[in-house]
Order: sequence, then structure tokens, then C-alpha cells
Amino acid sequence: MNADLRTPPHLSRRSLIAGGLAASTAALLGSAATARGTQPPAVLPGGSAGGRKRVLRFAHPTDIHVQPELKATEGMTACFAHMMSLADRPELIITGGDLPMDSRATPEPRSRIEWDLFKKVLADTVPAAVRIEHACGNHDIFGQNRKASGLTGSESFFGKKWFMDAFGYKAPYRSFDRAGWHFIVLDSMELLPEDDYRARLDPEQMAWLKADLAATPASTPVVVVSHAPIMSVANFLDKADTIWQKTSIDLVIEDRRMHTDCREIEAIFRKHGNVKLCLSGHLHLLDRCTYNGVTYICDGAVSGAKWRGSKRQTPEGYGLIDLYSDGSFEHTYQGFGWVAVGKPLAPAAAPAAAPAAPAR
Repeated sequence: MNADLRTPPHLSRRSLIAGGLAASTAALLGSAATARGTQPPAVLPGGSAGGRKRVLRFAHPTDIHVQPELKATEGMTACFAHMMSLADRPELIITGGDLPMDSRATPEPRSRIEWDLFKKVLADTVPAAVRIEHACGNHDIFGQNRKASGLTGSESFFGKKWFMDAFGYKAPYRSFDRAGWHFIVLDSMELLPEDDYRARLDPEQMAWLKADLAATPASTPVVVVSHAPIMSVANFLDKADTIWQKTSIDLVIEDRRMHTDCREIEAIFRKHGNVKLCLSGHLHLLDRCTYNGVTYICDGAVSGAKWRGSKRQTPEGYGLIDLYSDGSFEHTYQGFGWVAVGKPLAPAAAPAAAPAAPAR
């Protein structure tokens, strides 16, 4: 598959190259960066081209981090209102997790304020006819940091129970069918002792994933949504330069940032051959990579750098995906014109010289 990366009018291709962005691996652009599947021709909204027919358009807003401060509630409202005002609006929304600013290390009263804001914005902006599904992010796990949240862990709504109860889910992962495609929503967050987590499927969910794909006809294309990326290029640009400078010459991805079981998951996908697209968030950066016929896209965050502007070169936005009858897709990263009111994060320091390699 080839990526068609459309440059916004205010950014020239020369300026992108000068900024160190590689179009072959990532498009960290504002309002329209398109990743195409299976060499599609130009397509009119709602129409067909080259003998294929679009069967579904859905949106993937992730890492919303709604809160009363920094006009985050207004920002979330602007995002979903923009989404619903499109002339060719999505019929389905799948959020990528991290819906409130934080429930993981936040006392119950504050968590309830943020969850109530999230649900109110959805109720005010999204018509009932538009189906909404949610992935669970690390900031959606209520009280996992028990000390900071003032919980014991014995509360009936502790952990992922709050997330599941909020949306009527029996488990934090599930699958469903729509328009000839199969959708799998994974739970990336494996809880660990000492109030910690890592991006990994627990054994029960891994067994469920294998069974779910085995029960899906090989002719049915599959979309997988997870909070943390299963694979991601942007992980190498995620942390501040000052953090990378403190590490060794080896490039290390933290187990909180990307699925540590990516090799096992990839092997399952390869066995079945009908997984076409994997969507994620978590990093607040936009990237795209393809491996063994599966395209992995990490969408930027609705909140950008948590409502303080862009994170690196990725501004506030959401994914917009068109699915086709032949198993192909098109992905656009869609900005919604938000201007942050919060003080931007401090710019990263200039990279230090790499340490000399040890003598051998």
C-alpha cells in the first residue's frame, strides 16, 4: 500500500522535509492527511470508484481528556459538532480511550465531574442515530493509583468497572459487525501490582481475540481499535528530547506506550489474513505503518497536548475513515479549527550529541 499524504495549504512539502518529517512513515499534518488502502483512485463522498463501493464512514476521536479547565469542554464540543456538521457525516463513532482528563489518580468527586462532562457533550452533539463505541484508556481506569485517588480497591466501581458501567459493557473489550466489516475493540490496559499497568492483552482477552477472529469469515474485512498502538513509528518521537538524552544509545519503547505482545498479535492477524486496519491513540501523535498487509494508524488527540496546543507536529483532530466493499479503506486526519487557550508546553531542548559507542 502506498500513502498519499496531502499537504495542507499552509505547509509546503519543502518545509515539511526541512522539519524532519518523513512522508514514507508518518504524516504529522493539520487538517487533512490521508492514508489510503489498496491503491484506491479518487473517490467522491458517498460514491464509488474503480468498481468498489463505500459501505461505511466512521470517526475515531481519541484522547479527549475533557475537563472544566483550559476550555476543554468547549474544545470537545467543537470537535464533535464539527464531526456531525460534515456534509457527509460519519454513521459510527469509535472513541480511542482517555475520555476524561484522568480517573486513574483522581478522587471520586473530581472524576465524576469529568465523566459527567464527557457524557453531556456526547448527548448534546451526537444524534441518537449515530452509534458510539468506546475503547478503554489508561486514564479511564478509576482509582488504579489508589494512593492518589484515595481508594482501597474494594469499591464496587473501582478500576475498569466504572468505565464498563458508564456505557453498559459486560467487558472492556468486544466485537460487532457493521456494513460487511467486523470491528474488534480491544482493551490495551493490563493491570499490574503496585498500581501500575502495561499495554498488553491478558490471557483471557488473548484467547477471546483468537476465538473471535476464528469465528469471523475469512472474506470479512476486519478493523481493530485499541487505546495503545499495537505497532507505532511515533513511539520514537513520543517523549521529550531531554528524556531521550538521558538514555543509552539504544532506542527503548516503554511497555506503557505500545503493546508488548505485538509479535503475538501480529502472528494472529497473519494467520487469518483479513485484518486490514488497526487504529489507536495514546501517544497524541499521528503516524502510519504497514506490516504484512495490515495498516497500523495512530491518530492524533482531540486534546492535542492535553488542551495546550499541538503535540509536536500533530494538532488537535480526529480520524475519519471510509470503508469499502472490497476490503479497502481511506483514512483522513481531520482538524476542527481549535485554538488552544492553555500555555503551550515548553519546547523540547536541542538534541545532545549521541554518546560514543562502547569499544568492542
